Amino acid sequence: MVGKIEPRYGAEVYISDTGRICIRQDQGAEEELTLIFDEGEVDDLIGLLNEAKQALAEERRVAAENEDN
Repeated sequence: MVGKIEPRYGAEVYISDTGRICIRQDQGAEEELTLIFDEGEVDDLIGLLNEAKQALAEERRVAAENEDN
C-alpha cells in the first residue's frame, strides 16, 4: 500500500502497490466491497473530485456571504 486516507464512514481510500486507487467499504456484509480504479480512470476520478471541491468551495462562499448579509 502506497498511501492511505484514514477510514471515515466505514470507507477506506488507499493507493495500491500497483498504483490503483482503491475504495474499500465495510457494510457489515460477509465480504468487503472494493472499488478499484485503473490508471486510465484515475485522471477522470481526479477531475471529478476537483469539480466537487470547486462546487463545495462555491457553496461555502455563498453561505458565508449570506451569513454576512
